[in-house]
Amino acid sequence: MAYLAKANLALSITMTSVTTMLAPVMTPLWMKLLAGELVEVKVFNMMMEIIKMVIVPIGAALLHDYLRFASERGRHVVFGTAATGTVWLALLGLGGWNWLSARIAAGALLWVGVLGFLLGAVIAGVVYHQAARLFPRLEKLMPVISMFGIVYFTTVTTAAGRDNLLHVGGWLFLAAALHNSFGYLLGYWLARACRLDRNSARTVAFEVGLQNGGMASGLAGALGKLGTMGLAAAIFSPWMNVSGSLLANWWRKRPVQSAAESKTGAASPLPK
Repeated sequence: MAYLAKANLALSITMTSVTTMLAPVMTPLWMKLLAGELVEVKVFNMMMEIIKMVIVPIGAALLHDYLRFASERGRHVVFGTAATGTVWLALLGLGGWNWLSARIAAGALLWVGVLGFLLGAVIAGVVYHQAARLFPRLEKLMPVISMFGIVYFTTVTTAAGRDNLLHVGGWLFLAAALHNSFGYLLGYWLARACRLDRNSARTVAFEVGLQNGGMASGLAGALGKLGTMGLAAAIFSPWMNVSGSLLANWWRKRPVQSAAESKTGAASPLPK
């Protein structure tokens, strides 16, 4: 959306990277504070779910990009780590996990699980890199596969919550639309209040207004609440794509006039 709007793309990528890295900590924390009395929230388990759904795929993709230009030594390190990880995960699957469970503390066992996820990301990155080398069209197909996955999960969520959706669908859509709209407004105007230039403020508006509906649906499924908690994400995701596209095209047709302001963020009259 930031690219389509000709906003500050570098800032968008940076903010998305930072918020993605913070998500495994901040999301369980806010769930515990805001919904802990309504839903049983196991902070560490939710953290692991987010790492599995978000950090592992992104880490694998970044590793694939790294391997495209890595030195020979760097490739040896990555492939060696992937081989070690494969052996380690195979041992855990063949009874090693039960053996460790009986001999080490629960806290240490959790970190063994974290290590397993991280090694899984390395293995996935190497496998995908090799597959992309054998089938060059794979990288072009991945966005289509990703979109199909989002549509499929949204459909499953809607079907699972059909009865609830018939009762609260209108109000839920209104809440999702307001959440999305206030995200754009607060993101933009708070950025301007902090003296960011207009292009950067537009970027912040997208970062605040657009949310990771896929992760929300995945967490709802992990909690066994797909037909209730998952409905908000099922409604919000399609709506934010529509509203975000409209806003991006609106801003694209109205580029920031002052290049100096866009680069320096110097004080200037706020837009009408």
